[in-house]
Amino acid sequence: MSGRGDDSLLLRFLKPVDELVSVKLLLRVWGPRFEFIVRLILVATFLDDSYRVATQFSEHTKQVGEEGYLQSLAATSPAIVSAIATVALGIGLLAQLLGSIFLLALLHPDAATKALIGWVIAQPILYAQVTNVEFVTESLSLIGGLLILRAHLSESVHRSGRRVPLGGASPDEAGIAPETAIAFTQLLGRLLLPAVYLYHAGLLLLSNLGYTQYRADRSLPMLAVNTAVLVGLVLGCMLVAAGLKSRTVALSLAIISLGYVCYQHPFFSYCWREGGEWKCDEVALRKRKSMPHVVLPMELSPRDFESWLIVDLHRYYFFHGLSTAGALMLLAQFGPGAIAVEADEVLLGDMEKALNP
Repeated sequence: MSGRGDDSLLLRFLKPVDELVSVKLLLRVWGPRFEFIVRLILVATFLDDSYRVATQFSEHTKQVGEEGYLQSLAATSPAIVSAIATVALGIGLLAQLLGSIFLLALLHPDAATKALIGWVIAQPILYAQVTNVEFVTESLSLIGGLLILRAHLSESVHRSGRRVPLGGASPDEAGIAPETAIAFTQLLGRLLLPAVYLYHAGLLLLSNLGYTQYRADRSLPMLAVNTAVLVGLVLGCMLVAAGLKSRTVALSLAIISLGYVCYQHPFFSYCWREGGEWKCDEVALRKRKSMPHVVLPMELSPRDFESWLIVDLHRYYFFHGLSTAGALMLLAQFGPGAIAVEADEVLLGDMEKALNP
């Protein structure tokens, strides 16, 4: 009974739309445009970070050399450390900028995805953020999105009938069938995607355990809300990893992620341009209870930063979270792949039923 009711409601909505303009035509026309928008969201953090590094190159070189894992050599060999940091950041800048542009234009996507994945792995090491769990888990989710995009592009090349797949080696040379390689790439990407949401679920669990120190009448409502969100996140991560209703769950998590980053890291609300100069609302910035997570020496905290540095951290996490949402959109768009409980899941399956009753 409920399924028929849902179909009838969907039919009422879609029939007038289909009478005005064909839904299939809309999907055919806007599908490629939507794919480009999703790719743009995915590489947003790389474009923003490459601009940040290019405009603040000396500051980043100093940060990598003096605060990163090269700091042990900074006192004895500052010239060598400076040279290594300069070369590493230069390579990272080119990898992010060219990799993003090539992915948007679909030029050499194999090399582009490899370059971006390589930088995502190298960045926390260079900046000594390996112990920053939020940063690392967001990076893992981002790698998952890049792997899903890589698998989709590989599948497109394979279906086109070309003998040489995206990776550049023939199946015989690679020692594995293209379909198998694509399926395992999709699986690995799908397993990495929920990493950041498992991290937030862990924070909620720790928060719930901490409520025992408060009075029951104060903690019970928040405890109930946190528990509901915790269960939802864990269940969503399990469904995405298993490939069961993963497209629907991924789209839901992507929408939630967009709202979360706009609420948690609204860097655009702290700054404005007046009289040809950028100004910052320091009162609103310092009043925020949540600060961006960053690993610093023991004697420092983000609150010791100048205001523009805090805004810059919020900006970085905003675009990082935006790209994570783009990674989830890729799963919603392309599906979980062959190795999944529901490999043939259709995101808008009820649409076809409604339009073809």
